[in-house]
Amino acid sequence: MEKLVEYFKPTNYQLSLQINKHQETLRGTCIITGEQLAPVIKLHAVGLKVTSVSVNEKPIAFRQEFGLLVIDLGDGAISDLPFSGSIFSRENTIGSDPVTTGVATGAREGKTESATTTIEIKYHTRLNRNMQGAYLSTYQHAGAEERIVTTQFESHYARECFPCIDEPAAKATFDLKITTPDLDDEVISNMPIKESKIVEHPTVDIDLNISGTAKKKIVTFEQTPKMSTYLLAFVMGRFHKKTIKSDSGLPVTTYCALNQDPKTLNFANQIAADAIEYYNSKFGVKYPLPKLDQVALPDFEAGAMENWGLVTYRESCLLADDNSPLDSKEGIAITITHELSHQWFGNLVTMKWWDDLWLNESFATVMSYICTDAIHPEYHIWQDFFTSECLAALTRDAYPGVQAVKQEVNDPAEIATLFDASIVYAKGAHLMFMLIRLMGKRQFFAGIKKYFKDYQYKNTVGDDLWASLQPHADFDVREFMDTWISQPGYPVITDGVQQRFLITGGTDESTWPLPEIKDDMSGHYLINLSGTEFADALGSFKNLKEEQRYRLLIDRLLLSETSLVSAASLLDLLQAFKDEKDKTIWDLLSTIINKLKIFCPYGSPEYNNYQKFVYSIIRSNLDRLGIKPKSSDKINDVKLRPTILAYALYSKDQLTIDNLSNRYNSDYKKLDAETRYAVLAAKLETTIEEIFDEYVSAYSDTAEPDLRADLLAAFSDVERPTTVKKVLKLLESPEIVRPQDHIYLFAYLVRNHATKDQALDWLYTHWDYVKDLTGEKTLDDYIRISARVIRTKAEADKYFTFFDPLSNEPAFTRSIAVAHQEINARLHWLDLDEKAVSTRLADLTQG
Repeated sequence: MEKLVEYFKPTNYQLSLQINKHQETLRGTCIITGEQLAPVIKLHAVGLKVTSVSVNEKPIAFRQEFGLLVIDLGDGAISDLPFSGSIFSRENTIGSDPVTTGVATGAREGKTESATTTIEIKYHTRLNRNMQGAYLSTYQHAGAEERIVTTQFESHYARECFPCIDEPAAKATFDLKITTPDLDDEVISNMPIKESKIVEHPTVDIDLNISGTAKKKIVTFEQTPKMSTYLLAFVMGRFHKKTIKSDSGLPVTTYCALNQDPKTLNFANQIAADAIEYYNSKFGVKYPLPKLDQVALPDFEAGAMENWGLVTYRESCLLADDNSPLDSKEGIAITITHELSHQWFGNLVTMKWWDDLWLNESFATVMSYICTDAIHPEYHIWQDFFTSECLAALTRDAYPGVQAVKQEVNDPAEIATLFDASIVYAKGAHLMFMLIRLMGKRQFFAGIKKYFKDYQYKNTVGDDLWASLQPHADFDVREFMDTWISQPGYPVITDGVQQRFLITGGTDESTWPLPEIKDDMSGHYLINLSGTEFADALGSFKNLKEEQRYRLLIDRLLLSETSLVSAASLLDLLQAFKDEKDKTIWDLLSTIINKLKIFCPYGSPEYNNYQKFVYSIIRSNLDRLGIKPKSSDKINDVKLRPTILAYALYSKDQLTIDNLSNRYNSDYKKLDAETRYAVLAAKLETTIEEIFDEYVSAYSDTAEPDLRADLLAAFSDVERPTTVKKVLKLLESPEIVRPQDHIYLFAYLVRNHATKDQALDWLYTHWDYVKDLTGEKTLDDYIRISARVIRTKAEADKYFTFFDPLSNEPAFTRSIAVAHQEINARLHWLDLDEKAVSTRLADLTQG
């Protein structure tokens, strides 16, 4: 794929932006200094209307085509230049055509070898509303609309804000100046403010006569370190904020919108301050910026973004107070520590190209658990790593066609598809965990210190990391790790022999270098125990170590989806855990319970039998825990109760439903946050869904992230036809369900038997609407989430009739190919085990 850094290597950007958030416009002057490497300079410029270009202070001809700004410095007119790869364009430019050519008077200069070249570009564009590039985020406060301007430049969206070489290897420094008419707005960026001033300027009337004066704020920031374009960021708006200092004196400031409670900033501030100190001690290079800001945004596509010195977050991933659920606080801690590890892994040292994205994300994921465990050992956060990250990785990685951790990129459209949470994040983190266990933690961090010392402010590839670690390992790191990183899949070990595990059945010739096979969670593989071995291990389950327990259940779950182990045996496995009290074990039991639902469709005899069966599994814990908090509760009890209550609701235990409903309070903040969803869901059922409108109204009015999440989950689980029509309309109501949350609403609806078919049909007929509504990275999720609920050939035929024609688009090719494998494997699983599951379920529930 064409790399524009081969034409021109930037060293500095002077970026002056005039932003009017009310008119939703951005006007810019971008001065780029760097080294010219070819007679033609190509810059990324998507959706920007360029009005003039000068090179070394001389006007020059230019052309805009297919998301590129082309400047030909050779003699004569601009030629028809070859373009390789696919380049995005955007339709929201101000009066721009797909191809724009500007020719100014002035001499053309040929390239002077090794000379510094300065390019000045004037342009304008509109602010986005799809949560990428420079975009607008809005919310209601005190009866009025508040507007925030913010950015999301990763992976390749800086080009939608200013002309640039939008590639990781094109590192440069940035001098940013922002002008705004909103004098009360906070204006923040990666670096501290160098100067902020308010100036008066003349205004003109419709006849262009001076009619008066107005004021504007001009904010100039200190120059950034050398960094990639995707790490530049700025935020403008009115906020609550709180500042603390870390132990080494670093100012840490967290911001939230005016409709949020300032008390929710304290937790995030402290986690960040503690994490920075931990990383300072482990990485050998101190955090190099003079401040750290964190901003919670009402509209944000991902969970968070590691912009250097200005980390942006979805509100639910940053804001918490003393009343927030424990799981929410732990999740926020993991998110913050993940993003702050990126200040080193990704920001200080950056991958050379996107195929090595794992150098950022795999390390940030494993480091987030290491750091969170160090600063909050009471969270026992490694349990979540094993039962969430590792299980997700093993599940996704079992399909043919899935991407490798290191994945080649041949088209710009493929970049957004790399961010597969189960592979680049979870699998990569599991592989790094395996490496740490092999090397030893102390030796590993010794190598990491060398890595940061040698490559700070530079770009790297995987081999650079392996070389830094090698002096501290007693095995060949590169030889061992390259196959794991570059090859998809993993082995199943049977009697000491490996073969690739495929959920579709069969295998291939792939092999992996194996560490010593242990029955803990160190390795990215499965262990296929014989029936006798498994029975013996299950019989001594209480005597097994923590990781051995997780390994036993995870391996059995995945093996049961093939012909190696009968799915019906999972019913007997679940019965063995009727009295299990450990929340982490229950996380795995929940996965098994939910997997088996595929055999028990709504309205079938199996559905009713399965409700009875699930109730028999939870009954002991339901009696023990009850429906409300107790003073004697341990942390494990507090976290397990919501799981047990959710299955009581699924089982239609009327006594529990009535008791939960009686705890309802229309002042939702008075409800216990841990059990609030169960109360809301029970009340919805006992009122025959008449309270639906009240829930939607409360969802629309409240700003509190956890409450919004509970309300969304509750009002999506409806069954009555009149209410189903109402909830389906919310798929096209962005004024109620924000675009960032649309994917969650859709996921709830396709998992609800009463709305599944209609929600899928809606997606098939509204794909263009979804593309306009959400960012590029989220589109992949609709394909995956839809695939997970397909359970009949008719559903599969309809799914592929719609999606297969899209498989020629590079952004969707892989996800659709994997969906074929996933759906066919599920249909085969049903054919293989449906009768056995039905028979065993009837045996276990008769009488």
